Parts: sequence; structure tokens; C-alpha cells
Amino acid sequence: MEVEDLISIGIIKKAIGNNGSVSIIPETDFPEHFKELSEIFIVFPDNTVYIESIELCKITNNNISIKFKNVNTKTEALRLKDCKIMIPENELYPLKKDEIYQFQLDGFKVVSKDNEVIEKIDYVFSTNAHNILVVKDGKKEILIPFCDKFVQKILKRDKKIIINPIRLGSA
Repeated sequence: MEVEDLISIGIIKKAIGNNGSVSIIPETDFPEHFKELSEIFIVFPDNTVYIESIELCKITNNNISIKFKNVNTKTEALRLKDCKIMIPENELYPLKKDEIYQFQLDGFKVVSKDNEVIEKIDYVFSTNAHNILVVKDGKKEILIPFCDKFVQKILKRDKKIIINPIRLGSA
């Protein structure tokens, strides 16, 4: 399987203890999905792909720790630091009809409710509060909070997001 065919759901943050367990930074709104997976793809920074079975997964207060079947020492676990945990798209947690995955927003056109085309989404990043849509307009970036106050509608088929833009009044 090629890296382009996989979706990142987490990043290995650090080794935990001496038995090869690792701590995961989730890149998904569904951390409980990790418990349902039996194997994942580990992708190294150089895009080397390695498949690994999950022996044990613990989730506590959105902290995820995983013990892989073939990673049995702290030294082996440390080699996995900063690797991505990826799965094929068909193994993603199923969404409701009106939901969309963050990675699916890349390339969507952002349009104001007045039908003014702003630009296409360059990428999306997460904060503690919500996701942020990043739109490049020439050399500047426009950051749009991905929440109900600003995002009016998502048109999946048209790859378009309609927003309520922020209007700053004059003093």
C-alpha cells in the first residue's frame, strides 16, 4: 500500500515505560476508533511504510497509548517517535450524512454567503477549541474558525463551504 492511499489518524509522540508502548497524539475526532483497529500502518518521516498489529490500546482522558505486537522494548518504541499512524480510507470511522473528515476539506472553495469567492482551502489545523481552515490569498493567510458561527453550509458534492465572514466595523 502506498502512503497516498492512507489517512493519518495519529502521530507517535513518545515511548512509555520499558515494554515498547507508545503515546499517540490523535488526529481524529474519534479516538475510540483506535480500540477497534487490529492493525495499522506506521509511516516514518522518509515515507517508509511498516504494518503493525495492535496488541493493546488504552484511552484515558483523550490520552492514547498503544502496545504493538512486535515492539517490545523502549529502544524499539523510541525509533517510532514522530511516525504517523495511518489507515486506509475505507477503515475510517463511519460518519453521519452531514459530517465530513478534516482531510476531505482540502481544496474546497470558500464562498461568502453573499457568493463572494474567497479562495480554496490550503489546509486545516486543529486547536483545543475547534479546527481552523487556512485559505491563502496571495501572500497572506486567512484563518477561518470551523464552527457553526462562521461556517454556514458545507456542499460536499460542489466542494464548497459557505461562510458568514467576519465584518469589522470602522471606529
